[in-house]
Amino acid sequence: MRNLKEVRPLLSAIYCINRTGSKDEDIEKILDYAFNRLFNQNTNLLKLACIGRTKEDSMQEIKQILKEDTSMEVE
Repeated sequence: MRNLKEVRPLLSAIYCINRTGSKDEDIEKILDYAFNRLFNQNTNLLKLACIGRTKEDSMQEIKQILKEDTSMEVE
């Protein structure tokens, strides 16, 4: 990846999709570790943003964030 400023929105999108979809604990632990080590932050705000939401509810916002903050082609 050439552009390190894209790491945070990409990891955030993966985190939210995991929390609102399959809820794989191993993925959550890896993402918690990545946020802590890369950004010296925890994922508490992301957890709060995902409470009571489904993957379908969240995908529109996730796509918007990815479109604005990355070069990723989002459909």
